[in-house]
Amino acid sequence: MSTHQLELPALHSNDPLGFLAALGVLELTSVALDQAVRLSWRGLAAPAVLHTEHPLTLDELTELLVGFLPHEPGKELLPVAPGILGLPRHTAPGAPNDGLRMPIEDAHRLLRGFAAAERLHNDHRARWFAALVNQLCITPAKKVKDETQQERQEVNGQSDHIQQKGPVWYTESTPFFAASGRMTLTNNWLKAAEQCRRDEAHVRTALTAWIRVADYTGANLDHRSSGDAAMTSDGKPSQQGVPGATWLALHAFAAFRLTGDATTSAATAWDTSAELPALRWPIWTPPLTRTAISALLEHSVIRGADPAHATDTLIELGVIGICSATRTKLSNSYGPFEPGRMLWP
Repeated sequence: MSTHQLELPALHSNDPLGFLAALGVLELTSVALDQAVRLSWRGLAAPAVLHTEHPLTLDELTELLVGFLPHEPGKELLPVAPGILGLPRHTAPGAPNDGLRMPIEDAHRLLRGFAAAERLHNDHRARWFAALVNQLCITPAKKVKDETQQERQEVNGQSDHIQQKGPVWYTESTPFFAASGRMTLTNNWLKAAEQCRRDEAHVRTALTAWIRVADYTGANLDHRSSGDAAMTSDGKPSQQGVPGATWLALHAFAAFRLTGDATTSAATAWDTSAELPALRWPIWTPPLTRTAISALLEHSVIRGADPAHATDTLIELGVIGICSATRTKLSNSYGPFEPGRMLWP
């Protein structure tokens, strides 16, 4: 039973980046300690609390987390599930520029292999693969200007024959990452890991007091990283992300089950009921394990249209609030999350 508490002062319950970073801390600490680490919140707009079987200081926790930083980010970005973020991009014409968006047949084959390794060797890759590669939403390859959907083939050496090519269907990735331009989840993970490897203090300040870094984008998880002119000291627009918190938040993606209806990508805690999608999450006070948090995120009262109608149930679950952060919309893609807002109470 987890009995010792460690407050994480910079990770606040009502902030989307803070919430995700706290889940990332729980994910990595559970693996590092190989025990049922738990997470709770001090209250609304209050810090996260980590519950462990033995006392843990902020310095000791930082050391545990730094142990998951890739030694050579360009070679292996996700040591806890090696190989997944390094999957090669499919090279067919019109293929996505992201290695996590692959032909659906390839995704099924890889997942079968990872699932077998999980059963035999307690391998973590199946869980991570399923959290980053959405096989319930597929899209065809983009049309290429010089490509034709038909192919001439010679038949019996006598005449030409027109054969229709079928489209290649590609998986989607997690909706928690909003790609714009040539961004991919892998290269955003790489940028966060490189910043933290260059200065490991970023990991500690992610837990205690965020320090923003000029020209770091923040993986579209934090509206404050956009750094418009009004927010900078020199009056010029500049990206100002928090590398440590972003790197931890990316590890939270393992907590969310990916869903979809073949054409629309969705996930646990992903609200698509309005014009713009939003992250919706509960704030709870009982210490919960990763498994219990996943169950809570999927509970119907958390996802319901009007949580006020289920106040008694929410209180019984130990929930004291429900927050939401809507995606912003850029000209050709989604952008960072807006500030978190309280849906209930």
